[in-house]
Amino acid sequence: SKGTPSLQFLDHDLTHTPINFGQSGSGISCCREGVPLEPNFRHPDCFHIDLPRTDKIFSPFGERCMEFVRSLPAPRPECNFGPREQMNQVSSYLDGSVVYGNTPELSRSLRSYQGGQLKMLTTADGRTLLPISTNLDDGCNREAENAKGRYCFMSGDTRANENTHLTSLHLLMARQHNQLATKLASLNPDWNDEKLYQEARKIVAAQMQHVTYNEFLPVLLGPDMMEKLELSPKQSGYSADYNPAVDATISNNFATSAFRFAHTLLPGLMKTVAKDWNSEESVEMHKMLFDPYKLYQTGALDKVLQGAINTHLERADSYFNPQVTQHLFQASGDDVKPSAPRYGLDLVSLNVQRGRDHGLPSYPTWREYCGLSRPKNFTDLEGVVDSGSLERIKSMYKSVNDVDMYTGALSEFPIEGGMVGPTITCLVSDQFKRLKQGDSFWYETDKKPQAFSPDQLDEIRKTTLAKIICDTSDEVTLVQPEVMKTVNSTNPRTACSALPQMDLTKWFQPVKAPQTAKKPKYSRIEVKVTGGSIKSSSGEVTWDGTIPVVIPVPVFDVKQAAAVTTEGGMGQGVQWKGTVTVTATGIDVSGMFSYPEYAHGPIPLGTNYSVKWYNSRCYSSASF
Repeated sequence: SKGTPSLQFLDHDLTHTPINFGQSGSGISCCREGVPLEPNFRHPDCFHIDLPRTDKIFSPFGERCMEFVRSLPAPRPECNFGPREQMNQVSSYLDGSVVYGNTPELSRSLRSYQGGQLKMLTTADGRTLLPISTNLDDGCNREAENAKGRYCFMSGDTRANENTHLTSLHLLMARQHNQLATKLASLNPDWNDEKLYQEARKIVAAQMQHVTYNEFLPVLLGPDMMEKLELSPKQSGYSADYNPAVDATISNNFATSAFRFAHTLLPGLMKTVAKDWNSEESVEMHKMLFDPYKLYQTGALDKVLQGAINTHLERADSYFNPQVTQHLFQASGDDVKPSAPRYGLDLVSLNVQRGRDHGLPSYPTWREYCGLSRPKNFTDLEGVVDSGSLERIKSMYKSVNDVDMYTGALSEFPIEGGMVGPTITCLVSDQFKRLKQGDSFWYETDKKPQAFSPDQLDEIRKTTLAKIICDTSDEVTLVQPEVMKTVNSTNPRTACSALPQMDLTKWFQPVKAPQTAKKPKYSRIEVKVTGGSIKSSSGEVTWDGTIPVVIPVPVFDVKQAAAVTTEGGMGQGVQWKGTVTVTATGIDVSGMFSYPEYAHGPIPLGTNYSVKWYNSRCYSSASF
């Protein structure tokens, strides 16, 4: 399977636990010259990891101390005394905040305030990239790159530059927003910047929700669990799942432990694949961290994207690639931050320590919480976790009740049809069920005014991550329809043009007509189409006052020579009566349109023929 970058992108939309900082926002150091600081010089939120002298990775560097700072404390729900709590500084809902920001200030800074668009940087060759961050202390910018005029990027989440794959997804979704805003503006010329921005944002958030529940979760949880918990999107119509009593807040366990299972999926080498899909290169994972500068190069985005959907992930288990356990954030290249370590950090140790920082209960407690058997001793774990993991657990913990959630849950055998074991499956599925049921703005809701129309929902359901990649990359033309899965005979690389396409005309919003017209008129339009040429004439006479409601769709759909006569309302006080004759040599259209003089907006009349109305004027066009 594929999909680690999209999983990280999803995680960053849902969770962001802040850690403490020193004075003036500076980082807190808990170690100095490889050893812990003396207690009287140590910040109270230091929670460093002691490294034994026997450690084969860090001892050669003289390191006995790994940096770790506690998460910021947060008020308890009832503002009473009790165990320390942590905060989530992004909205818990799956709402696109990773694209648009989680504060009004950040959201405003990302907008261009023109045509509903997000700010973008336009390159010399005409490509659009994310807006740049000129803050040299943002933890990403490098002097050598800045001297070339290349900076790290800004997006709705401060972690957007963590790795090149993640930055690419931020770029794709920003482009997706702008493409939607452009098309909506064309459909609805009277919409202002705010209306275009909010409607495009609403669609992007809906697409993120649909892709998550339609493509990602089935791979992670398996079809049986999706069906059991009713997590799959509906095929048509609205969902009645919203329950105001359901709390969608991200659980501490989900953010701190359960959803961090993805770190075990990371491969050591990340691919970049050329347009022809034949030539590829590989780069060590740690060298892709905080290096978004590749995206300035022409063609780099497509190589990164094709590499991401062509890179096989590791299994979800207790075995991690050394790139994760030995080289995290390791300094690489000539131009690095002075704070970058000569050696890497151990992400697994950091994850376990974070669980202890947050006071997560032990692994047996979570099994019991999920309705699974609670192990009373190590023997009870036989058949639950793999034998190699069990031996390591027994060597590290004195009691089964001491086993950390992260350690135990990742050692379990995966459930049938899913990627992870029953404990992580339980905790992750519970969170995503609450995210769906507890969100009054869920894209399938029928609640007004936020609900999409049934026709709009049908179009959103056509969304796939594959199509988003096709639409927002530079020149990707082939992709497997299910990008979370490997290319095979049932999921072959397919031309982008063959993938389902959203029809945004469902977002056309006609200007509402009053019940009476001040200056009623009608025009008689005659159009003759032969051999690709168009001839038309029109004349204006008095309107009869009819205000019909429904447009006949399609006006004509004839595959062979025939004569069709039809009539019907078209909305906005417009009525059409006409005859369509299809012959072997052409199409004759003779129609009469009656409308109030204030009728306004484009009105589609089928696949090939359209009429645009602007007040008292009528423009007709046809293409075959």
